[in-house]
Amino acid sequence: MLVAEPNSPGWSATSTRLDGPSNLERRSRPIAPPPYRLALTLLFGLSLILALAAHAGAGPLSERVFFVARVSGFKKIYLSRPDGRDLRRLTPDLGHQTDPTFSQALERVFYVRLYKGRHQICSVNLEGENFRVEVELHAEALFPDVSQDGHRLVFVTDMWGAFELAEMDLVSREITRLTYDQTVNLYPKYSPSGHDILFTSLRTGHSELFLLKRETGGFQQLTDTPFSKGAGEWSPDGRRVVSTERIPPRLWSTLFELDLESGKTRRLLPATQHVALPSYSPDGTQILFLQQETLFTHDPSDTVAVPFPVRGNLQPSEASWSRVPLP
Repeated sequence: MLVAEPNSPGWSATSTRLDGPSNLERRSRPIAPPPYRLALTLLFGLSLILALAAHAGAGPLSERVFFVARVSGFKKIYLSRPDGRDLRRLTPDLGHQTDPTFSQALERVFYVRLYKGRHQICSVNLEGENFRVEVELHAEALFPDVSQDGHRLVFVTDMWGAFELAEMDLVSREITRLTYDQTVNLYPKYSPSGHDILFTSLRTGHSELFLLKRETGGFQQLTDTPFSKGAGEWSPDGRRVVSTERIPPRLWSTLFELDLESGKTRRLLPATQHVALPSYSPDGTQILFLQQETLFTHDPSDTVAVPFPVRGNLQPSEASWSRVPLP
C-alpha cells in the first residue's frame, strides 16, 4: 500500500499506519483476558459457590451437641456441630465426666465429675478452661441444670438420705432443699420461664413425670400409667415435654411427647430397645435421643429417626443440644 511522504499534502502522524489501528486506538480498547484466565476465574467462582453452599448446609454455627463417650475406660465430654463437624473433647480433666448442660447466660458448661469417691458438679467455659467446682458435698451431687437467667442451679443429692432435689443460688452459694418425700427423684430440668422444674420420681411406686412449682412449692403429676418413664426434657417454647416409657411385656422403650396445655400424649416412634435421654433442638423441630450407644435425630412430624453423624468412632451414652455464642 502507498504511504504518503512526510510533509506531503494529506500527511499526518497516523497516516503512516494505514494498514492497522494506531497506538492510541489500541490503548483505548479493552484488553480481552486470555482464554485460560477466564476459565480459571469461572472455576474459582464455581468452587466458592459450592463451598458456601456446603458450609450453609453443614448445620448452624451457633449450635453444639454435647455428648458423653467412653474413652480408655473413662467417660469424657465431647461437643460438635449438629452436622458432626468441629468435634473436640471439652476438657482434659482426668476421671469420669458426665451430665453436661450448657448455660447460655453464663456461657459455661456444667457437668459432673467423680472425685475422691464422690460426684461433684463443676463447670468450664466453652474452651474447656477456667475450671470451677460448683457443688462439693460430703454426699453425691448429680444431674445439674441451670436456670435460663443463670441465677440458680438445680441438682440431685443424697445428703438427706434418699435422692432429693436441691437448688443452689449461684451468687450466694446457698443450697435449698426442694423435695422431702424420701424417694428417688431424678433428672431435674428448669422450664424455659424458670417457674417450674420437671423431674422424675418414684413416689407413686414407679417412675413418673412431675412438675415442681417454684413459686408455691407445690407438685403436679404429669403422667400416670403403669409404665415407668425416663428422663424428660422441655421444648424451647415450654409447651411440650418429651420423654420415654417402658412398655411390657419386653419392656422396650418408646419415645413420646406430652402437650402440657391439653394433657395429651402421643407416641413418636414404635417401641424398641434402650431408647433414652431425649432432648429438643434449640428451635424445637428435632428431637435428639440415644438408642444402644447410637445417637438419633427425629422430626416429631415424621415417623423416621436419622442417625446423628458422630465422628471419631465414639459411642455416646448421653447427649444434649444447645445454642452457643458464635466464636
